[in-house]
Order: sequence, then structure tokens, then C-alpha cells
Amino acid sequence: MLVSDPSPTSRRPVIVAASAAMQRILDIARRAAASDATVLIQGETGTGKELVARTIHDQSERSGGPFVAVNCGAYTDSLLASELFGHVRGAFTGAVTDRAGVFETASRGTVFLDEIGEMSPTMQVKMLRVMQERLVIRVGSSKETHIDVRVIAATNTDLVEKIRRQEFREDLYYRVKVVSCVIPPLRDRPDDIDPLIDHFLAHFCALIGHRDVTLAPAARKILQRHAWPGNVRQIRGEIEQLVSMAADGTVLAPNDLSLELRGETAMSPMPAAPQGSAPPAAASIGTDRSDATYQALLDEWTRAVIEERLTRFAGNITRTAQSLAISRSTLYALLKKYGMHGLDE
Repeated sequence: MLVSDPSPTSRRPVIVAASAAMQRILDIARRAAASDATVLIQGETGTGKELVARTIHDQSERSGGPFVAVNCGAYTDSLLASELFGHVRGAFTGAVTDRAGVFETASRGTVFLDEIGEMSPTMQVKMLRVMQERLVIRVGSSKETHIDVRVIAATNTDLVEKIRRQEFREDLYYRVKVVSCVIPPLRDRPDDIDPLIDHFLAHFCALIGHRDVTLAPAARKILQRHAWPGNVRQIRGEIEQLVSMAADGTVLAPNDLSLELRGETAMSPMPAAPQGSAPPAAASIGTDRSDATYQALLDEWTRAVIEERLTRFAGNITRTAQSLAISRSTLYALLKKYGMHGLDE
């Protein structure tokens, strides 16, 4: 089942929902669209949180207004405040004119706050006030401006755990989580893998202008069995790479797949971290993982994969992020979490 524009040549992403789990997500989106309630979308990187947010917006009475997405993890406090609330001339160095923030420019539309869990405590206080009073004050001003927007937030982190660690305000959590939508990772909904493969094959063949590019059964089997830690974003990148390198009439074989898929590195339940670079989680796990939590195991595996990619690409942030099918800001957050470093261009 496709949602949004089903045209193969459309550059706008669509939701492919064959599994019962994703059908439930679409049902939640449909019902959420009928009201103006704030929505919190949770899910791993690459599961399609922004796409679900756009679906809610497109099906709501605000569909005629703008949909503005802001990555809260990509800004410092001062820049995020300016982006969200706007600023007046002279508020800071470089503020040569007045500028409206997205809460004003998205009037009668939807503001999508991605990675809301990365907001600092200071920004959380400001956001709580905005959501309670529906008023913003531009940076450097004292004038209050009424706003008319719907807020949809998203996170790939456990906000309840952040609340427990006093890193996220409980009152803000309940403000944004009026409607909850948890998108399962692709490994938990294998029924979606084949439809996603076929969708992206058709999409990129039409977009690039290639005809009759197909998958050999053995190659498709590898794709079906892969764990897809980068979720839908990763499978999209894999198919785009395959189609881009193919010619008309190509039957893609296993050796056409990326090295990661051919080696099936993601199929291992726990790849060993490189020698001498055990992650913090692994230190507490030890060699016996029988009592390790899922999060500890995931942290160990994630750190090992990132370290391998950084080594492969000589620390290059952009190439590492692209190979993992994640954004630079997400990679920066993971590097910070695991105490790792890369090189900016």
C-alpha cells in the first residue's frame, strides 16, 4: 500500500505499508490528522518519522499550510532559538535584519521538531512555554507574537530514560506526547522488505531512466535476510546504488550488492568490536553476554560498526554518514554518545 504520491518518478517519498504493523501506524496517522493534537513519533533512525509526520499534515485541515521541519540536534541553543522563534535586528552579531522564526512562518501549518530529545534544558523550558501559551518572543525582543501551528515532534532516543536521568523535562514530554506513534524497525516487520525493494527499484529506474533492471533470486534473498540497521533509509540507499550502476536489462546478482550486504555484516547478532577499542557498554558486558540488556548489546554493536566505517573512510564524517544511510547530525550525536571523533571536511 502506498501513501502520498504513488508516481514512480515523484521525488517525494511515499510510505510503503504492507505489514500489519505499518498499517497500524497509518491508522494512527489518519486518526491523528482529524485533530490538532500534538503528536510524538518515536522510532529508530531511518524508519520514516518525518514521512509519517508529513502524512499527518497532508491529511489534516492544515494541509493547505506549510510543513516546516527543524532538526533540533543540528543547532546550538542560540541558533535553534533564532530558527524557531526568530530574531530582531541587532540581537546578535550578523543579525542585520528582523527575521521571523518557523513558528511564525509556518502559520496555519505544521512545525515538525525532529530529534526533540537533543534539546538542551534551556531550550526545553522555552519550548514548554511556547506550547503552553502559544506565544513566541523573537530573540532580542520583548514583544509576544501569537502563533497558530500544529506541533509534531520526533525522537530516536528513549525520552522516558532521559527523564529518569533528568536530561528531559517530564512536563514537556507529556505536552508533546498527546498522541503517541511508535514506528517499529524494519527488522521487526519483514513483510515490508519485498514491497520496499520493488518500490525503490521502480522508483529509481524511472527517475534515472533505466529499464528492466531486476534482481536475481539469490540477490533478493540476501536483501530479504539482511537486518537493515539503517532501516528504510538504508534499503533505499542500497537500491539507488544498484540501479545507478546498472544498465538497461541488468539482472542484479549477489556480487552487485554492497560489501556490507555481501559480507552480511549486519546479520551477525553481535559483531565483535575491533581489538583494543571495546565500547563502554562492552566493558560492563564482558565476554558473557547472557545477562546483557538489549540496549547494552545494541550500543556495543553500533559503536563497533561506526568505528569500522570511520576507519574505512579515514574519519570522514560525510562519507561515513552516507555509508550508514544516516544524517551527519545523527552521526555527530552517536559520536558524542560513544566518545568518538571524526574529521570535518
